[in-house]
Amino acid sequence: MNPNWQEQARRELAAIKSTRCGWSYGRNGAACVEPTVLACLALMVSGDEGTRADDLSHSRAAADWLATIQRPDGRLPVSEVLDGPGWTTPFAILFWCTLAIHERERARAVNWLLSRAGNAGDRDDVARAVVGHDQTLAGWPWVEGTHSWIEPTAMSMLALGRAGLGDHPRVATGARMILDRALPHGGWNCGNKIVFGRELRPQPVPTAVSLLALAAQESRSTAASRGVDYLTRTVAGVHAPVSLGWSILALRAYQAVPPETDCLLERAFVECAGKLDPVRSLALLLLASREESLKWLEHR
Repeated sequence: MNPNWQEQARRELAAIKSTRCGWSYGRNGAACVEPTVLACLALMVSGDEGTRADDLSHSRAAADWLATIQRPDGRLPVSEVLDGPGWTTPFAILFWCTLAIHERERARAVNWLLSRAGNAGDRDDVARAVVGHDQTLAGWPWVEGTHSWIEPTAMSMLALGRAGLGDHPRVATGARMILDRALPHGGWNCGNKIVFGRELRPQPVPTAVSLLALAAQESRSTAASRGVDYLTRTVAGVHAPVSLGWSILALRAYQAVPPETDCLLERAFVECAGKLDPVRSLALLLLASREESLKWLEHR
């Protein structure tokens, strides 16, 4: 095992910064909200005493940049060259809350987030039999004017909780939606659980973010227990760095991290190092490597 993989990951992540203040998804391109937030958090969490001041300075510059691209209605677009969609807004809220800065911008982003909801569907039994879940439980969509999905709902719940609105009715409804979408045999898919009577397969990322959102609500449901069991059974076979990173973060929130975690993270780093689109991968592996990473999701 290479004990220096985290430092190598830090150096590569810092070297592929897209602009003075932000990161793109790949090695080139316009700076984007999600990879910028994840990269800054990863560098802040994984740095030693000698680098933390610089990491914090860079993160504050990135946070200031996010404020400059915030739209008048409060949303954050995916990148500085796009006007939407606004599903990255929760990442900015979480980041600003972590740094305890840009209170006015945070408030505007929170208000925008609370004003958005996924389209509600039919209540009747025929509709539920087709899609397998209660369509009247509105979470958040990826794109406005569409159905609620697991990942944007979970991230919105986390952001609102971090902003002090964990008891808001929208967060409670989001938790009900996530619990309703849990697969009968454990875990979560991207949105549906049963389609035309057939149960879908669980996926690591939707399962992990669902568990993180439920942990923030201190939910100890059967669905959460089954989700943790699913990740525990499958995490050793997860090679995709983004999926592995989110999975380990979720297992940390439930004190269920496997003993081989360091080896799994290093293996994933070796497989993603030098690739064309490594930013989220490197950032999430670094975040997953440290227990204190949960602080930005307000689990500690």
